[in-house]
Amino acid sequence: MSNELTADVFDSETAAESDKAAAIAKWYIVHTYSGYENKVLTTLKQKVENIGLQDQFKDIVIPVEKVREIVKKRVKDKDGKYKKDEDGEYIEEDTEVITEYKLFPSYVFIKMIMTDDNQNIVRSVRGCTGFVGLNSMNATEKIAEVTVHNSPPGLSDEEVRELGLEADTEEIDVGFRSKFKEGDTVRVIGAYCPFEDPVCVVESVDEANNSVTVIGNMFGRKISAELPATDVEAVD
Repeated sequence: MSNELTADVFDSETAAESDKAAAIAKWYIVHTYSGYENKVLTTLKQKVENIGLQDQFKDIVIPVEKVREIVKKRVKDKDGKYKKDEDGEYIEEDTEVITEYKLFPSYVFIKMIMTDDNQNIVRSVRGCTGFVGLNSMNATEKIAEVTVHNSPPGLSDEEVRELGLEADTEEIDVGFRSKFKEGDTVRVIGAYCPFEDPVCVVESVDEANNSVTVIGNMFGRKISAELPATDVEAVD
């Protein structure tokens, strides 16, 4: 048998084994300490790569939502220094940024083949508190005096679709997200304030146009006005 034929057979067998592993692999949810999601993801990916278990761990993700926001940023001059106006105030301009928000804070999603060894690898990652669906009471049990891990429940195909874990999200339009909601108390900080007192209340939010309708006092009466969302700030 030629080397070329041997390589073809090996590649074919490797592909078949990979396809079989992918078919067995399921999505599982891991709970983490607050703020440890990225650390758990990065550490687990490094462990998998170092051990060479990429065929056992097919994917590790933190579902996020990308949103467009308008924020005020200080303007710099050609020397990189912040510009100031005649009153010595920093000059700001509206800038569009794309921000990622975690859809499920404190959770990491893993597509993996569930075995005791693989479960131990995940559990050993600092910041990981365990698999969703198992608690300290049912995570392990003794069989013939040997402690073994119970398998956590994997996500169903329907749950995977609903969560969009395997959907191609590259084509999804990134929409606006407002940092305000109805009933919030805000202060008008823009150049134009239609009220006697700059402190007012949000009546409605228009995320498509990144604006808010606020209610304030004018001549002893309540009036509403629509303002750019960048012209108001939250009042603590």
